[in-house]
Amino acid sequence: MLTDKEKADLDKLIAIGREQAGKLNSMLIVNYYLSLPSAMQTEEVHSEITGYLEEAGIEIVNDGVEVDSVGDGFGIAEIRPFDPSKIDIDMKTMELSSLIKRIRYSEIDLDTAFQRRGGLWTPQQKSQLIESLILRIPIPAFYFDGGVADKWLIIDGLQRITTLKEFAVDETLRLTGMEFFKDLEGARFSDLPRTFIRRIEESNIIAFIVKSGTPGNVKYNIFKRINTGGLQLSPQEIRHALYQGRATELCRRLARLNCFQKATCGSIRDDRMADQEFVLRYIAVCYYGRDKYGGVPDNYLNDAMEYLNSDACADAREIEVQFTRVMKAASDIWGRYAFRKLGLDLARRPINKAIYEIWCWEFFTRTDQELEMMRKQKERLFKKFQALCQNSEFLSAIRASDRKSFMIRYMMTDEMLEEVLNADKDKGKKL
Repeated sequence: MLTDKEKADLDKLIAIGREQAGKLNSMLIVNYYLSLPSAMQTEEVHSEITGYLEEAGIEIVNDGVEVDSVGDGFGIAEIRPFDPSKIDIDMKTMELSSLIKRIRYSEIDLDTAFQRRGGLWTPQQKSQLIESLILRIPIPAFYFDGGVADKWLIIDGLQRITTLKEFAVDETLRLTGMEFFKDLEGARFSDLPRTFIRRIEESNIIAFIVKSGTPGNVKYNIFKRINTGGLQLSPQEIRHALYQGRATELCRRLARLNCFQKATCGSIRDDRMADQEFVLRYIAVCYYGRDKYGGVPDNYLNDAMEYLNSDACADAREIEVQFTRVMKAASDIWGRYAFRKLGLDLARRPINKAIYEIWCWEFFTRTDQELEMMRKQKERLFKKFQALCQNSEFLSAIRASDRKSFMIRYMMTDEMLEEVLNADKDKGKKL
């Protein structure tokens, strides 16, 4: 339970939030939460903090995106269980020339979606990597997903790979800011003496190759834990890298539809693929199946990506038609409040992942006639759902990620919606 001291601290955060249009970044809240004694870092305290801020009309947003975290402890990474015996990684000592050849023949995947991650180093940082190779200073190990023999995927080492490509393959990088070899300022790869080129090419490196037999969810965990780039990849960015194919193409296409942008009020940014994750959540719930949810959101969404790439997947055109239908219903019925918790103060809160999934499911499974009834009864539906959002059991269910809570939130929404629809049907009978 929060003491007066913690509440006083939260009051200060509330004051800060009110100076920023009633919003606080989730990272600020994360750091406050982690500053509490370890005994207080519990789900109950987490819920009490969010509730305290919410009652004060404060929205918690992620990196400026109007999305409410659900069941993930303000975005704090959870341990994802998997069987360590299924990890199959091969360690190779190889000459750098082998890696350069793979780059030259496009046998290492430098996916365009991540090219911006390859430009985090300055020309001086890149040049000093080359200088280290000339000086025969060992460089850190590389990690690759070797599931496809002629298309290794970079798990860790993108900045170094990009530097090698720019210097030794494309020759677009000219050395600058050298510490020991100042005479090489401005030199390209082909300008170097053969002795220095040989030193670079014959440098020994260590490469860890995740082999093809490693299951997708295990690869995801390895990728998530090992990736140490200057800007950490989001979960959906990792999925985008691991599950290339129809899954990535469909998520990208649906996220760009006007109906999705309208339903979400354009509040889900696309620079970290948060928009594509929301599309995937729709597909997971409505097509892959709610019954497949086992209590670990990452595993569920990873499996949904595999489903999209499989022969069992529904027709992509049919998915798009239904997605458009669902998003249009959300806009018509909820307007600017679509996919958000409804408070008594009528303040517009962030989009909530659990509520988004709930209404995607409800609109997807309802007939056109039922959707039309909801449109006619949207004021009544608004009040009913507003009341449901004050229910402590429902609030607990949308904040947790376990399977029981997952099913409870659907059950409670379904019961509420049935009351609205049946009232409209009874009214029609009397007339």
